Amino acid sequence: MKGSATVSRTVLAAMLTLAFILIPTVACTNAQPQATSGRADGQARSSVLQAAKQVVNALQARNGKQLASLVHPKKGVRFSASAYIDVKSDIVFSKHQVRHFWVNRKTYLWGFADGTGNPIEMTPSQYYRRYILNRDFLHPSSINVNNDRAVGNTNNNAASVYPRGTRVEYYIKNSECNEELKNDWAALRLVLERSNGFWFLVGVIHDEWTI
Repeated sequence: MKGSATVSRTVLAAMLTLAFILIPTVACTNAQPQATSGRADGQARSSVLQAAKQVVNALQARNGKQLASLVHPKKGVRFSASAYIDVKSDIVFSKHQVRHFWVNRKTYLWGFADGTGNPIEMTPSQYYRRYILNRDFLHPSSINVNNDRAVGNTNNNAASVYPRGTRVEYYIKNSECNEELKNDWAALRLVLERSNGFWFLVGVIHDEWTI
């Protein structure tokens, strides 16, 4: 009996020692993914902002070749003239079409104007001047990631239309005239999706104050 008791005490002591050794190891293991996740989120935000900047620079330079290289190879890019994205009527251009965007003289129906409902019939260059870079979005009031500041009367359904996308919004706030705010805010939203380690443009959304 004494031998059995001695063995039992020895086994118990060994188990307690092992438990004290494992407890801090488990705690450390649980903490590491959180730190890694935080770093990953920061890196993802930085990389998508960099990709969006490349898109804006290509738009500003009217460089179809550069812009096309940033467009999703399979999905293309959808152009939306208002915050509400109409998946049935909004035009989707392929990489090839984007490459020739500024030399394409064909007139397209891009959708219908927010507020008036008038058809938007324009060439790509005309649409670009009115519904893409109609303001100085190279110098916005703020740049927001998945946090659209522009809020108007039109339903913003970008998050549901692009569930896998990341929205980068270039927002220009209301201007002041004689110490009074004017309702002239505007926003350019770029929707990008990550594929095989690269960000690709899938949506270009125009938003502005309308009556």
